[in-house]
Amino acid sequence: MNTFMKKITLAALLTVVIPAQAAIQSWQFNGQVESGYYNGTSYQGQFSLDDAGLLASGTELINLSSLNFTFGGNLFNLATPALADATAVFQDGVFTGLEWSVDSNSPAIGFSFIAGGSDTSDAYFTYDTTLGFSGTGSLAYAAAVPEPTQTGLMLIGLGLFGWIAARRQS
Repeated sequence: MNTFMKKITLAALLTVVIPAQAAIQSWQFNGQVESGYYNGTSYQGQFSLDDAGLLASGTELINLSSLNFTFGGNLFNLATPALADATAVFQDGVFTGLEWSVDSNSPAIGFSFIAGGSDTSDAYFTYDTTLGFSGTGSLAYAAAVPEPTQTGLMLIGLGLFGWIAARRQS
């Protein structure tokens, strides 16, 4: 019985671990304007993406599945008219920041998120208004803590079965 239980547990673990499926990544970001008319104004937001297409080689752009961003009393999201789709930029599998630009004609504040070169340390934010005010700001990213997945819960359950089986034998 002991050998059979070990084989079942090993088979279950292999079916969970081997596929290594991609997951939805969620990120939060914030920053503060450091120059221009909006100097001192803070901004924040969050976005998510599906990293299933990530190859971890070279520069890769992945379209976002959700995005919310607050700046200057305005809420921006993927429905906001933009110059290009909002994308997450990865360099050799490392997240370097967002690339997203909204024109200052509609709404009256235009802005751009600029990704870093090799990581998020040199990513930044820039803005421009219809009145000609412009400036730049800092940008910090943090990965959101994921919720327990079915895979994680299944591994916990298998561990409990193994622990119960071991206790019964002793």
